[in-house]
Amino acid sequence: MAIQPSVLRLACLFLVGVVFYVPAAIIKSGDVLEIGVQLHPEFSGRFTVSENGTIDYPLLADQVIANITTSELMNDLTLRLVKHIDNPLVIISIVEKPEILVTILGQVKNPGPVKTYSGSTLQEVMQMAGGPLPTADIQKVKIIHKNAGNDNAEYFDLKAFMQNGNIDNMPRLKADDIVILLAMKGNRKVKVIGAVNKPGFFDLEEDVNVFEIIYMAGGPGERADLSHVRRFSDHQGKTIEETINIQSYIDQGEMNSVPKVAEGDVILVYARWYDWKTVLSVLNNVLLFIVTIQAFSGVFK
Repeated sequence: MAIQPSVLRLACLFLVGVVFYVPAAIIKSGDVLEIGVQLHPEFSGRFTVSENGTIDYPLLADQVIANITTSELMNDLTLRLVKHIDNPLVIISIVEKPEILVTILGQVKNPGPVKTYSGSTLQEVMQMAGGPLPTADIQKVKIIHKNAGNDNAEYFDLKAFMQNGNIDNMPRLKADDIVILLAMKGNRKVKVIGAVNKPGFFDLEEDVNVFEIIYMAGGPGERADLSHVRRFSDHQGKTIEETINIQSYIDQGEMNSVPKVAEGDVILVYARWYDWKTVLSVLNNVLLFIVTIQAFSGVFK
């Protein structure tokens, strides 16, 4: 008695279910499926579920597989493979952290392709590329998603994230995303002049306050008046002047409250018209003058 093909297919499905039990999971768009057909690598591999719920698999072309379980897909694929190979043994699972390739360009130490895993954060990928350069504008990191185009790029303020630490706002990257770190615009230099040991221009590579930039300029000179430091800043085309009493912050131990400098600032450290050496020299000359007058007075008596 000949065995009906339908009975044979059911027997194959039963065999697969007994020998290769895989916990069922619901398939979603964006998932990466690991499809394994024993002894048939041509039917095996990893396939990403597209946004419309399909995968690029020869026997499942244009079929929506999203929102079904891996067990249901395994049974369906087994029935389809029976037409091509004998006794197909199929295992389908969802890859938890599939490897992806992301390209990071611009102001990073090692620009180029980065191999990571799906769902990795923007910060993780940047660190894999060696981290941003001091000249990088981390307040406007550009992310171009696959098939989205440059006009639909996403921008992320990494500096704001490092200040508030809200992980929910951190972008998660997908396969073939492109990350671009642009260079900071404008003048990133600060000029320090006046009573400092090494006046000049200084690169503003990180957040520094007025006290720190003075020490980047070699520190205050002997006659520097830290109670009277002038700062000139540009705000929307207007020059703003302010006097900062650095000495009061030092005396009160509140160095964390010293105002920060911004790009393009000019810091002027005034010098006292006197110092203790000058005062002592003047007093010494006055005393010498008095003694001399008294000596001459004795001579002419």
